[in-house]
Amino acid sequence: MNRIMLDLNNLEEKKKIDPKDTLSTTEMLSKQCFAAWNEVNKLDLPKLEGVKNIVFCGMGASMYGAMVIKALQGSNMPYPSEIVSDYFLPDYVNDTTLVVLTSYSGTTEEVLSCAHDARSKNAKIVVLTKGGPLAEFAKSNNISSYIFDGKLNSGNVPRLGTGYSILGLMGLLNKTGVIDFEDGEIADSITRFEEKVSDIKIQAQKDYGIFDGKIPIVIAAEHLAGNAQILRNQFNETSKTFSSFFLIPDLNHHLMEGLQFPSNAPLQFIILNSPNYSDKIKKRCKLTIDVIKQNNHNVHEFMTNGSTVYDDFLETLQYGSFITLYLGLLYNQNPATNPWVDWFKDQLA
Repeated sequence: MNRIMLDLNNLEEKKKIDPKDTLSTTEMLSKQCFAAWNEVNKLDLPKLEGVKNIVFCGMGASMYGAMVIKALQGSNMPYPSEIVSDYFLPDYVNDTTLVVLTSYSGTTEEVLSCAHDARSKNAKIVVLTKGGPLAEFAKSNNISSYIFDGKLNSGNVPRLGTGYSILGLMGLLNKTGVIDFEDGEIADSITRFEEKVSDIKIQAQKDYGIFDGKIPIVIAAEHLAGNAQILRNQFNETSKTFSSFFLIPDLNHHLMEGLQFPSNAPLQFIILNSPNYSDKIKKRCKLTIDVIKQNNHNVHEFMTNGSTVYDDFLETLQYGSFITLYLGLLYNQNPATNPWVDWFKDQLA
């Protein structure tokens, strides 16, 4: 499907589709990262002792921090950990478990349910939120928290506040001594990232049309595994389009055989590649691209150019935010709203 490409310089045209000026907020990602990292580091929080496992609780964009942290840490993750996107915690949760509660709005019912469950199990708890009942829960129970103002996300759309939710959570776990992120390395990565935003934006403007009328299939590995799921979610919410994601090496054991039928499926693969991948994964990426092409599907490669894994995840996060925003605008969709999600919540209420 060939649509007339957007005039990205026509402010009036964009404003009709995007009254909350999602584009400006998307451009604020690096500033959100700086703000969150610096604000958390200024907090006076006690070190958490006796942690033996971690359960991350959150839904949708509020879970991005946990996904990124697990991917960045990889085999260096200091504790067994899992992500729970449900109403209740696993039965094993006890006083040696750290339950991480994240809800941008502070009103997410599943997270609030887990909060009370964690309290009843006498678990250790940390909280990341902008406010609402979750912030009140944290304050009334004297829980170590990062409660941010979100002023660099003027539309108050959770998926546009990823700087707060991701860097904020990294900072919170670092500050409480749970996971050791080197302060200087993170700060340097954010500085380098800010210098690249303009170039990433230009690249996204060139690339977003590739996905017009297509089903985006995201592929990643290792430290970018969290980015793969985030990008899938952004295609869903921001672009209002179906998308899926797969991880290397697992996909090499099944997806290779699932590319033949239907032969006319409108798939557009995007592989999040990195010079910082291990040698085995680099070879798998190359062979995976070859298999996709031999099955007559298009594949777009986004190659990071960062010197560290932190550079990589930030670049990829920004690139994905831009291409999904532009695609949503191309589809004449308001990228800041979630009409079907909102309808669903109304029906539940």
